[in-house]
Amino acid sequence: MSCSALQGKCLEHCHPQMWKGYLKKRFPISAWLPEYSLKTLQCDIIAGLSVGLMVVPQGLAYAQLAGLPPQYGLYSAFLGCFVYCFLGTSKDITLGPTAIMSLMVSAYGKPEEPQFVVALTLFTGVILLSMGLLRLGFVVNFISIPIVSGFTTSATIIIAFSQIKDLLGLENIPRQFAKNVYYTFKDIGLTRKWDITLGLICILFLVALRKIGRLQWVKQKDSSDSKWIKAAKKTLWLISISRNALIVLIAGIVSSSFHKHGHTDIFTLPKHIDPGLPPIQVITNNVYLMFFLFVVSDPSSTEQCITVEKLQFASKHN
Repeated sequence: MSCSALQGKCLEHCHPQMWKGYLKKRFPISAWLPEYSLKTLQCDIIAGLSVGLMVVPQGLAYAQLAGLPPQYGLYSAFLGCFVYCFLGTSKDITLGPTAIMSLMVSAYGKPEEPQFVVALTLFTGVILLSMGLLRLGFVVNFISIPIVSGFTTSATIIIAFSQIKDLLGLENIPRQFAKNVYYTFKDIGLTRKWDITLGLICILFLVALRKIGRLQWVKQKDSSDSKWIKAAKKTLWLISISRNALIVLIAGIVSSSFHKHGHTDIFTLPKHIDPGLPPIQVITNNVYLMFFLFVVSDPSSTEQCITVEKLQFASKHN
């Protein structure tokens, strides 16, 4: 290659337009932030309030499903958002803990030693980062959809049944699926009536608000509608899309009211939750070595944690 050709290549790669394209590719926020509008801000505020109010009980439930102290569900629910808002490229992806992920992590979850799950998170991140740098995304093409569907279906059954004990207010039920089924039916006579009543009312309200939001009258936009009709449609639409947050807020107010008036045993409430953030420190006691040996003896769980749920998301959103 001649000196002039080499100089042309250098000028091409050092061109400002190329650097702008690279910046937009690596930091997508630089592409959409300049085009951000007030309408988008309004939608984001509604979505943020809805998700923010819903993620508190959801994070507590996921932590319980993973066999961790409840505050760890809250830690993992919001920390990833601060990074993904700069580097994220998908508006549909789920950040933080999910049901299937919590189910897979439950094999290593120990309330007295949550460092095992911290080590799992670190190793999973290192493996995913390595796969991304090595351009190994094509590997998912060799995992058939029936495998993903079968795993998702079985996980759905396990997760759904694991929530029945909480709906009935049963305590001290093992996390293993077979024992969970056995002891749930064995202790079904100990069902707490107020827990199941509140749970069923919340489910009915969620279904009803979802149906209301899908009514043709609410979706239809007619120029002949008066401002009151338009306001009513807008209000019903907002209530429908915020149904999860509303139910959480109302149920929290109800349980808090009973608790403040001395009725502490009406509903089953979470136990003590440590306030604030955990101290940032290096994990000791050879947890990493112990966890690595444990994973080597049973590597299938780690592989499933990494791939299966992301495959389900990718197939759903093409």
